[in-house]
Amino acid sequence: MTVTYRCSARPLGCDADVARRVLEKHNGDIDKAGAAILDGDTGEPIQSWPAPSQQRTNTPDRGYYDADPPSITVGPQLPAASKSAVDLTGQTDLNFRPTDRAPHPDWQVVPSNVAVGRATTPTISQEEQSLNDAIQRSLDDINTVEKDDFILKETVREGGRYQNLACAALVVQALYYVPQVRKAVSKLLLPDIPENCPIDHPARGVWNLIELFTNMDLAQLATLVDVEVLPSLEKSIEKTALVSSLGCTIEKHLFAQQDDRAEPATFHTFQYVRVELNNRLPRKVGRPQTSGVVDIPDIGNRPELDLLSCLASMLSRYDENKSSHDVIVEPPEFIAFNLNRDHTAKADKEGAFGFPDSFYLDRFLFRSIELTNSKVIRGNDLSMEISELANRRTILSRLNQRDTVQDLKNTIYYYENIAQAKDDPVRQRVISDTIVNLKDVLFMLESKIDGLDKEIKRLQSKVDRLFECPELKNFKYDLRAVLMHTGLPGRKNLYSYVKDAEGVWWKTCDHEVSQVSEDAVHSDTAGIHLSAGPFLLLYSKHLPEDELRRPIAWPPVFANAVEENNRRFLSMLSPETAAKAKLRSPPPPPINLSPLPPRAATPLRSAQYPQPIRPNQMGIHPFKIS
Repeated sequence: MTVTYRCSARPLGCDADVARRVLEKHNGDIDKAGAAILDGDTGEPIQSWPAPSQQRTNTPDRGYYDADPPSITVGPQLPAASKSAVDLTGQTDLNFRPTDRAPHPDWQVVPSNVAVGRATTPTISQEEQSLNDAIQRSLDDINTVEKDDFILKETVREGGRYQNLACAALVVQALYYVPQVRKAVSKLLLPDIPENCPIDHPARGVWNLIELFTNMDLAQLATLVDVEVLPSLEKSIEKTALVSSLGCTIEKHLFAQQDDRAEPATFHTFQYVRVELNNRLPRKVGRPQTSGVVDIPDIGNRPELDLLSCLASMLSRYDENKSSHDVIVEPPEFIAFNLNRDHTAKADKEGAFGFPDSFYLDRFLFRSIELTNSKVIRGNDLSMEISELANRRTILSRLNQRDTVQDLKNTIYYYENIAQAKDDPVRQRVISDTIVNLKDVLFMLESKIDGLDKEIKRLQSKVDRLFECPELKNFKYDLRAVLMHTGLPGRKNLYSYVKDAEGVWWKTCDHEVSQVSEDAVHSDTAGIHLSAGPFLLLYSKHLPEDELRRPIAWPPVFANAVEENNRRFLSMLSPETAAKAKLRSPPPPPINLSPLPPRAATPLRSAQYPQPIRPNQMGIHPFKIS
């Protein structure tokens, strides 16, 4: 409903438009409207605007619109309204449209990772800047276009250089560089497979694995591009537990080849039990359970920042005089540690997760549980002593959150260099006595603090050497491979470190291989800012250097084919490139390796040079693998 108000008279000769605006302003109240007109009200909103120089820089300037608002001339003279204001009550031809003006530089929206301010004024801390730089580098890697194909260059495996297995087969590649796994695969007997069996069929998984390892050991190609071997392995094992499933597959075939009277050795899977101790004596032993990979959960949420501390905290639980321990019954040939991270946890900025290059597994074995437990209790007692000494040191060296020793030194400096006697012998004597007393106090305080430091160092040395006894140094394990993740998607954000038989560390990132130092492996902080980092560690029993470097005898069916393919491949290269290769003849097979007759060569699946022809008949073998 529309209500129209009419005035029969114009007070004081008031303009009709002014009267209408004032009447609408007072909601139709004629008395209030009349009084307002008498007071000089014209119905226009009165607002005091700041001077143009004081206005915000995003306020439209004069001339922004096509027409100026009409001026007001009725009634007393009022302050001039801003020419930038828009009059919505007057009859003007306004054109509402997006502005064509460039935004003012003071009001631009800038990216959040660009520092705003003067160059000489630091906007963020150095730690935050380092974190931002790390995140930016990771984002740059994501933004880089990753091609599915890469160019294969005419490169040879220089001097036995670490070989790259393309297409991110990092787990299989890491297992190859575990010497016990490599040796076990070389001892596997080739199973019978059906005629005309596709090369990627699951029944050929073990056959293909032996062929792949042979090529990784003997082939002179710098890169192996596989499209058939890995699919056959993936179909025959669980994808979610590649290390455990592949280790169990090798273990199963090894046991099938052993004499029934021989006791099966522990290769990958191991048994562990829970033992409850009461007054340091075993009271209850649980049922054995089987595993092949040690899962360490909640990395990042734990106070421990290294592998051994996490294992000690996770596998042992103490409650007054009682304790329970998860211990391994028999040590396996190699063991894997799966580091599970809580990605919702706050990122650790203190440094990379620590893992030793070698350690002794004895302290986590069933046979050493009583000795280990006594060592742990002794270590706890020593830690309590260290804590008490540290508290005493803090009381002596800190007062009101200040360094007591430094304050004493500053006071002595004041009396020696600033305080003046002003020819007053009494004052001079007081100053001299004060200096002597302060120096005595400082000497006594520093002596006590130094004594506490030495005692703390001595006790800490005992804690560090607590498990260094002959009884706990029987099973040494060496680090063989580390798998890393930066916490971001993409092929280049998943990479590995492996150590060859010469003790040289190599890094594989996508199809790039580079030699790195041992320090680089242990200090890699990639993924810390995203709660990522190392997620799989492979350890195996320590072996003498001569055993590590001893050539492996591969089945002739594969070794002869690889040597022939090497000869053909090197003949296609220039003499300079071919001279970089480190050729070696395969060692003669052991006498009892296999009763099989010589088989035809298995082709190396690479399109870079001609391939031998594989016959349809694979031959007969004493046992079958279903």
